[in-house]
Amino acid sequence: MATVAQLAKAALQRILVQASEARLEPDEYQDFIFALNNYMLALDAQGISLGFTEVSDLGDEVTVPVGALRGIIANMAIEVAPDYNGQISQGLQIAAMQGMDAMRRLGQYIAQTRYPCTLPVGSGNEGEHVGVSGIHFYPCDEAEILAETTGAIGLEIHTNAVAEGGTPATDAEFLGADDKQYTVPEGFLDSNDVFYDVG
Repeated sequence: MATVAQLAKAALQRILVQASEARLEPDEYQDFIFALNNYMLALDAQGISLGFTEVSDLGDEVTVPVGALRGIIANMAIEVAPDYNGQISQGLQIAAMQGMDAMRRLGQYIAQTRYPCTLPVGSGNEGEHVGVSGIHFYPCDEAEILAETTGAIGLEIHTNAVAEGGTPATDAEFLGADDKQYTVPEGFLDSNDVFYDVG
């Protein structure tokens, strides 16, 4: 991982401000550090998150992927060129554009998309030959069937029994775990008299 000093030296050499043997004054480096923090935080605000943490000293490590360093060096050289009366070459502009492309690829999170369970799988995507038999819609992520009640998402009544292949018990068959009858349903019986707990 590169330090701020290495990054600053590489960027300033690209605009011919600093020869390999010359030294900059401490306040000139502080200006570079300030510009680096601002530039990297602006990238983060644009959705290019490279894991950068603010730096304050030349010995601090620049916490970004190694593949992003070329882009940071080139773009920082262009960023600070007016402050140091530096020259921006055509090669530097090309390196900055290519580096920005690399930073975008490294720093943007692309979430995986899922098909909703209301979407048909489509003609030709059904049958045992494609590993899906008897399914006409993409599967839902939730194990339970959800229903909208009072503006909130909640379980439908009888969901557990129906989802397990059973049928809801009638009012007379409401049973508790102790096999006593209750007026408020605590569970359901399937066709094999297996008890399903609601709670």
